[in-house]
Amino acid sequence: MRVSVVICTHNRAAVVADAVEPALAQARAAGGELLVVDNASTDDTAAVLQALARRLDGPLRIVQEERLGLSAARNRGLGEARGAIVVYLDDDAIPHPGWLDALLAPYDDAAVACVGGRIVLRFPSTPPRWLHPVLYAQLSAFDLGDEPRDVRYGQANYPYGANISFRVERARALGGFSTAVGPRGRHQLVHDETDLCYRLEHAGGVIRYAPAAVVDHCVLLERLTPQWMLERAWTGGLSAAVFILRNRHLLRALWRIWWLYGRALATLPYAPREPIDPERFARECQRREALGYVVGLARAVPHLRQLRAA
Repeated sequence: MRVSVVICTHNRAAVVADAVEPALAQARAAGGELLVVDNASTDDTAAVLQALARRLDGPLRIVQEERLGLSAARNRGLGEARGAIVVYLDDDAIPHPGWLDALLAPYDDAAVACVGGRIVLRFPSTPPRWLHPVLYAQLSAFDLGDEPRDVRYGQANYPYGANISFRVERARALGGFSTAVGPRGRHQLVHDETDLCYRLEHAGGVIRYAPAAVVDHCVLLERLTPQWMLERAWTGGLSAAVFILRNRHLLRALWRIWWLYGRALATLPYAPREPIDPERFARECQRREALGYVVGLARAVPHLRQLRAA
């Protein structure tokens, strides 16, 4: 079997079927399988998945992972995968036609360890006026242009986890996803896929961007609030601190405060009240991320040894 498509889901009974059906069709066409990891859901997710398994014709497997956290769920998918390539699709993402073939094609090059594709936001209605496009990445928008390219740390962001794939043997050899990062329930930590991509690159693997591998990422209404965006910015900073400390030197982590966050930390606070100014709100999100990073460093440095072992 060449490919295992993995969808990790937690309390998404209302939307998960929209991802499962098209992903299963493409997995079947590629001679692969679809594996759905139910990560400690407490809603009707289990019942929805069982109904899908009875109705749909194809290589669909469902497993339960009771350890809460996306990294734990992704590691379960990595361990269960029967294919040589494991492809991760978010439970609120819908693949375009040709998505899976476009993700798999770069693996003809034996040096390629990871391939990620384009992520297009699908809003439930017109985006709120205050949502500046610079913040779209916080909702998982990802686009490095129309040409395939290798992605190296420090030159561009690694592909995002809503639409990413790995060579199974190499990901397993590096221990998979770190449980020190990544979302856990409603705590929206990030950088779980970034952490693995970094380790793969520094082990000699190539990270590649495949622009034709496109998914729509459905933006949930609960995320289209100023409070959610501010919290996401804060946890993004916390997560970045953990990632840098796990993979880089402490001095590099401290230098990042000046190099990347200095201007944001000097920005005056902005309390968003209607009418919200998009430019000022975007700067406030950047300030919150910077503050989260500083706090994340302060919390994590005393546990540096354990962090690097996680």
